[in-house]
Amino acid sequence: MIPAGEQPITDALLAHHVALLAIPAIVPAVVVVGVILYIARKDRREEREERELIGRALDPTDPDEKDPA
Repeated sequence: MIPAGEQPITDALLAHHVALLAIPAIVPAVVVVGVILYIARKDRREEREERELIGRALDPTDPDEKDPA
């Protein structure tokens, strides 16, 4: 029974700091993903440039060009 004029005692939901505890785990994970994406992008760019260089080296000369000899 609740005495007259008093508030009932209820469960109180207290805020907790789960987000603050998760930050040390999330930040390194985001950094690792960023580094992996950077390396993959750089590797693909270098591979594309290498393919273009090989393609230019193996292309026959343009038939419209005059032979310098």
